[in-house]
Amino acid sequence: MTRAAWLEGGARLYVENARGRDPAYLIGETAVRDALGPEVEVTVRFDDQRDLEALRRATLFMGGKIDTALLSANAPNLRLVHCTSAGVEPYLPLDWLPAGAVLTNSSGVHAAKVGEFGLMALLMLNDRIPLFATNQRAHVWHRHLNGPIAGKRVLIHGVGALGGAVAEKARLLGIEVLGVRRGGGSHPHVDHMVTPERLGEVLPKADFLVVTCPLTDRTRGVIGAAELAALKPGAGVVNLSRAAVMDYDALADALERGHVSGAILDVFEREPLPASARWWDVPNLMVVPHVSADDPTSYIDRCLAILADNLRRAAEGLPLRNVVREDRGY
Repeated sequence: MTRAAWLEGGARLYVENARGRDPAYLIGETAVRDALGPEVEVTVRFDDQRDLEALRRATLFMGGKIDTALLSANAPNLRLVHCTSAGVEPYLPLDWLPAGAVLTNSSGVHAAKVGEFGLMALLMLNDRIPLFATNQRAHVWHRHLNGPIAGKRVLIHGVGALGGAVAEKARLLGIEVLGVRRGGGSHPHVDHMVTPERLGEVLPKADFLVVTCPLTDRTRGVIGAAELAALKPGAGVVNLSRAAVMDYDALADALERGHVSGAILDVFEREPLPASARWWDVPNLMVVPHVSADDPTSYIDRCLAILADNLRRAAEGLPLRNVVREDRGY
């Protein structure tokens, strides 16, 4: 990769914040300037107070919710669009990008937080906390004894940044870690790795299933009724990925039958989850409002660090980090 010619006249960054989002996701001008330095021209706006002239001049764009039609029609000079989330399925295909532009994501910024959440979820499932929470709501006192978690097996479907972080924490508990990875390559915290085609071989071995894969055409619905039925009786399930990766109705059925002993779900098709949704009342299921991976103290700073590193790489003619590939879906 040669030195990016579009940097010659100075980079011009347009930042768009979504009005009403949690302050943890607010990209402030001071944080941007601290991360990128004074040589980058910065415009920070909310999505209901846009500066279209600045957007037309911009060579960089950063935001958490990208209006692809807006950029396609009003941002012809963009060369790099950075998304503050890891999941980019709403932005595919990439035919809205101006010629020569790339989309990068924030994969990796969630790892520290999601590793801790995954560790907590495994301990909760092992000690049947979802069961006790269900019994509490029903005013039922029922003792259920549980053995230590050491020596059990967790299957992590999707050993990328998130799955790898969960695997690292799981090893601290003395758990054997099985992994599913698209390329099948080894990971330092996974004892046995398989490709997705071999998922059926490892499901019956798992005491816990943790889903952390990106949502793509290949992974949509990958954990369905057959896969849940293949789990060891009494297994626990965690989804930290996207809801569409798993058949939640099949999961609810498995929980009600007792084949799955407990589940912790952090992602749903509709968020906020409607009060009428089935999932609130499924026994032994814990509803978590999509908070497993985001650290409000450093989330945006980590996203900005990726953008700053990519500006350095572009200036030095090096490959960029976290470039989204349409053929992979992430």
